[in-house]
Amino acid sequence: MTPALEHTVAARFPRLRGKRVLVAASGGADSTALALILKDLGCSLALAHIHHGLRGESAAADARFVRALARRLHAPFFLSRFDVSAEAARTGESLEMAARRLRRDDLLATARRERIRWVATGHTADDQAETVLMRVARGTGIGGLAGIPRAVRYGSVTVIRPLLDVTRERIVAFLRVRRQRWREDESNADDFALRNRVRHEVLPLIERRLNPAVRQALLRLADIAAAEDEVMSRLTGEARRNPGSAPLPVAIRRRLALDELIRRGTPPQDIDFAAIDRFPHHGKKFSMVWKKREKVFHGVEKTRKNFPWCGKNAKKFSMVWKTGEPIFQGVENPDAAPRVSVRAGRGFSRESGEVCLSAAAVGGRDLVFRSWRAGDRMKPLGMSGSKKLSDIFTDLKVPRAERDAWGVVECGGRVAALAGWRVDRDFAVPSARSPSIRIRWD
Repeated sequence: MTPALEHTVAARFPRLRGKRVLVAASGGADSTALALILKDLGCSLALAHIHHGLRGESAAADARFVRALARRLHAPFFLSRFDVSAEAARTGESLEMAARRLRRDDLLATARRERIRWVATGHTADDQAETVLMRVARGTGIGGLAGIPRAVRYGSVTVIRPLLDVTRERIVAFLRVRRQRWREDESNADDFALRNRVRHEVLPLIERRLNPAVRQALLRLADIAAAEDEVMSRLTGEARRNPGSAPLPVAIRRRLALDELIRRGTPPQDIDFAAIDRFPHHGKKFSMVWKKREKVFHGVEKTRKNFPWCGKNAKKFSMVWKTGEPIFQGVENPDAAPRVSVRAGRGFSRESGEVCLSAAAVGGRDLVFRSWRAGDRMKPLGMSGSKKLSDIFTDLKVPRAERDAWGVVECGGRVAALAGWRVDRDFAVPSARSPSIRIRWD
């Protein structure tokens, strides 16, 4: 059993033998097996464990288990503690998203501090099948169908998933042959989590009623999509560098829109097909809304006579929300432009393209949607201190010629949110039950 799994990993990552690897170790079966397999391959291991502050004594027992495993494998052990609930409340993310972000950032920071080039996570073939199915249900493109990537580079550190070809069943069998214990995560049995519902309900139902080999089919789909996504990335890059004179195919135009949104800092999970397909394009040219050289208008939805035009060649725009009516802005064609709608709600948003401001922080004041201005500052949620928007654009590598494409939400003379990026921490919704103002870009 051991040689089979070892050879599976070595075949995908032949350069891994003997390398220093930081293992993201939860104490569960997947990461425990991963640590043993990498040790068998002669890797110099370090184990990193994240205490999420969610499960009390059970989580503390997980940390003790991983510490003992690291000691037995003669590997350094790194323990980090986070209050994921507080972080999710502060940022408006789901618990799962906040935990994932904290884990990733902490693992990368640990690897860089310890000068380790490889970080290994225990994602399995079952995780891959579940991910692809969830993305199909939500709606996705070729890149989403590719599922979890085998390797992603973050500067000097590469995150790898050596077990992505290995089923959970094989992993459990491997551990039993090795007589190696592991920890069971109580949250894996919680059917309120989307992934767990897919794992315990949806996939078993499809296997019984539709296709007993659905997991293998989803894995093949991911492999096919990954190869085709690589080709599309290359073609899109060529189109960006050398657009030529012929109109671009619709698939390339959509890919350019997607790449542009991601480059500007929009989280991929907040981008939907309708938003991508609405971006204006003219022949071979691809253009985003709010571009510096384009005309900009704004007003009450479908009420042309109320458009307060900024001038034929306006570079900036500003509009005020007072009544709760939808408003929109765009270029050239109002019917093709995105809309901005504002409504009252409670707590955080889980919907794509929507951000939430604290109703208490807004305090009944007008919200102004406008272009950013030189000297604008904000206190980005999740960061300390305040920062000029110009410095944020520099960090995000937004060219100067394109910065007028970024809009802000202003309240009381302050930047409350940078569209497509994040909110100011003074305007963040404090809890899931707190009154909020939901702003949606459609």
